[in-house]
Amino acid sequence: MSTVSRPVGSIRGSQIEVYENIWKKLKIATIDVDKVLKAKELLSAMQRRKAFRNLFGLEVSDGSELNIDAMYRLQSVHSLRKMTILEDSNTSEDVEFEGEEELSEDSCQLPFDEERWGNFFTDFEILGVPEGVNPNGNNQCVELGYGSTDEELNMYLQTGVRCFMVDLFRGPLGRTQDLVVRLREAEIAVSKEYGFPVVSTIIAKLSPRHQYSGYLVEEYTAGVKLCRGDRITLTTDRDYSLFCTSRVIYVNARFLLVEVRKFDIILVGEDIQLMVRTVRQDHLMCCVCREGTLQSFMPVLFPQRCSRYRVSYEEVEDLTFSREVGINVVISNIAGTVQYVIDMERVMTQLQCDGLRLYARVVINDIKGCDGDMNWVAQHYDGLLVELSEPPNVPDILQICPDAQCILQLTHAAKKPIIFNPWHISQQRLRVDPEHYYHVFFYPDKYLVRSDQYQGVFYFSFLQSAIFDQILPMALSKMPLCDSSHTGADGMARAVVAASMEANAAAIVICGVTTRMVQKVAHFRPKTPILFVSHMRSAEDYVSLYHNVTMLPFRTSFFTGHQRNIYSKSVFALAYLASRKSIKDGDKIILVYNYATGTTFPEKYLIYTFDKKHFVSHLGKSLFPQDAQCDVCPDKKGIFVYTH
Repeated sequence: MSTVSRPVGSIRGSQIEVYENIWKKLKIATIDVDKVLKAKELLSAMQRRKAFRNLFGLEVSDGSELNIDAMYRLQSVHSLRKMTILEDSNTSEDVEFEGEEELSEDSCQLPFDEERWGNFFTDFEILGVPEGVNPNGNNQCVELGYGSTDEELNMYLQTGVRCFMVDLFRGPLGRTQDLVVRLREAEIAVSKEYGFPVVSTIIAKLSPRHQYSGYLVEEYTAGVKLCRGDRITLTTDRDYSLFCTSRVIYVNARFLLVEVRKFDIILVGEDIQLMVRTVRQDHLMCCVCREGTLQSFMPVLFPQRCSRYRVSYEEVEDLTFSREVGINVVISNIAGTVQYVIDMERVMTQLQCDGLRLYARVVINDIKGCDGDMNWVAQHYDGLLVELSEPPNVPDILQICPDAQCILQLTHAAKKPIIFNPWHISQQRLRVDPEHYYHVFFYPDKYLVRSDQYQGVFYFSFLQSAIFDQILPMALSKMPLCDSSHTGADGMARAVVAASMEANAAAIVICGVTTRMVQKVAHFRPKTPILFVSHMRSAEDYVSLYHNVTMLPFRTSFFTGHQRNIYSKSVFALAYLASRKSIKDGDKIILVYNYATGTTFPEKYLIYTFDKKHFVSHLGKSLFPQDAQCDVCPDKKGIFVYTH
């Protein structure tokens, strides 16, 4: 977390006052977030120490005994499993899980539907069908709303979702900050349940630079009629962004109010015209001079003299808020132009937000052209949020022009994340032509799902899973390999994915410092889950955006030796996978790590057949087999032996 400070840059006049007001307002907002993050760090350290104490018999993190009271705090009333260690005469470690049985298919627990019974009970009516669970929650990015309950947040994390999005245009930033805190608290709750750290990535969708009205209250779902002569208040108070009525309408135009004059005409949508009667500091008193129907999120057009294209007050506020609450990825509402990106990056530098990753939102079926004019989008932005516009005819065939195809292909080739919103496909309003299977079902890293629509995307989830399984072998065999890296990492990443397919591996474990190898392995879209074990704190804020990636934090300053560090991370990762029933005896595990001392980039991988009774001793001999005089395994007392 960065401290609140004034940025260094060419900021003058009224901009300084605006920025200072934003910092003063957001300075308090980060206190609760900091407290939760510190609690997560403490819990993660205690869980790591407890795991190694169970695996090796004694404390190995810092040589001191654990605080018993702190250990008791890890035992939650919601815990489902507890890890114990059984030592045999050969000091082998066996990880057992109390109260657990092997997962098996119970016919009594299968979904009950009319097709299964073949209409046998003709005189009975099916009143309801049990709701299913997404088969792969890790391929989803859930857009959270203020209605998301703590139980729903826990459910998302338990089903494997590790990527979340918040829309900063919706509601005040105080409520968004509360939502971030509740998600971090849910991570703590699930982490206590699992006995291992749980982290997720939060991305933020910035307010649009152009002006839009807010969202109507729930009773006005069909819109509200504005009649001629009605008095309307246009306000920039974010508290009204989700509660617009026929009397008060929110609009993101804080910077524009000083340029509005009395009797100016403001256009809302295509029909509604408002005449300004009084100009205040944060709102305009207007009257309706041309009636129409007000809907949620309608474009608002101010007079031409207003600077409608400069960076808005709301964007500045959103960027500062994202930095202070630890959000590392922000999404621009439009791709804009090259100058648009330059202006945004300049403001981010002045706000000390230049470390944030900037993504662009593109409506893929609205792009028209075949001359490559939009290729710059894949070069200037760090990722894409791909959405689909409402088709004029339902159902319709999804049309993707050559320019749009190039954007997706170039972004994928650059190993940048793609988040795809498939809502119209899931509702079968759009049908995907086989020509575009790669663009819809293979290139995206995550698929966006709104929290209030979570149960309505099962059709697309199963469709994408089935088509992806057909595309993957063919794509990997036909994909040309041009290893542009200086270390041969691209070729190694492809070899790792190919090995995982040939061995039918249950997991790919990557032990490293940076996320470069994770990005390269995820680029080849392995079906096998990727577990990234690293002590890099900043990686938690964005690494889960990549295809099938879950991060397991491992932050400790005790393991100074390179080989001991790699060994400890590998053991910790396999213990986590075993506790989650992700692997069992005989499963193949791909271990990717850096063999040579002093390197930070993994350059070796091995295929390990998991043995839950002896994996601790096996890894010590398998990770560094050529170093015969160096033993990284613990002895009977649980102490690392490292001799030459």
